[in-house]
Amino acid sequence: MWCIGIDEAGRGPVIGPLVVGALLIPESDLALLKDIGITDSKLIPLERRLELDSWIRENAEKRGWGFELHVSKPSDIDRALTTTNLNEHEVSIFASLARKLRPENEGGELQVDACDADAGRFGNNIATRLPDWPWEGWSIDSRHAADLHFLAVGAASILAKVARDKAIEEISEEVGIEIGSGYPSDPATISAIPQLISGESPHTCLRWKWATVETAWKNMHGTSVPSRPIDSDAAPTAQRTLF
Repeated sequence: MWCIGIDEAGRGPVIGPLVVGALLIPESDLALLKDIGITDSKLIPLERRLELDSWIRENAEKRGWGFELHVSKPSDIDRALTTTNLNEHEVSIFASLARKLRPENEGGELQVDACDADAGRFGNNIATRLPDWPWEGWSIDSRHAADLHFLAVGAASILAKVARDKAIEEISEEVGIEIGSGYPSDPATISAIPQLISGESPHTCLRWKWATVETAWKNMHGTSVPSRPIDSDAAPTAQRTLF
């Protein structure tokens, strides 16, 4: 029996990407995750997260696990919000990663950290995006705080969190200013926004559809945020690592 754990990092920030991580692991190896201290990435100090991220990747290669990372850039998120909503965007990503990781002719459980206020609805919506669901021998467990309840989801949260943190570091280096965590509650992030909206359009690292950006832009420029151009750089980005 297999477990596929899926979790996201960066749903709420105004700066940077949303990253979804997924881990495929046999139930017989879950004890390894417990012994090494896998849990919700938010409860793990930065240096330890980096160590665990490396450990997961190394053991995936050695033991035949699989993992996937999907990076939704701010442009992807803005585009999704013009057609549906963030929940539907995440449902599509979660389902896509589950399809990629599903082992052929074997059963298991899909364990997901629900991004919807209604955890059951989130799981049901994922199921509608899975061809031929119900898969033989498979079930879905969708719940809030799944990264605390399921070791595979906790590991997926670490993969996603580390990848997003690296993306934020790269953005900070690119723009040449301290941008903090990217969350609207972060004073460093709020201090950076005026510089990121000082041009003819908001910087591409921003989520233009976020109220934080819309309010700051209107206060500075006296107009509504311009429409985000659709270009080749706005195409969905996926990083695939499957062993």
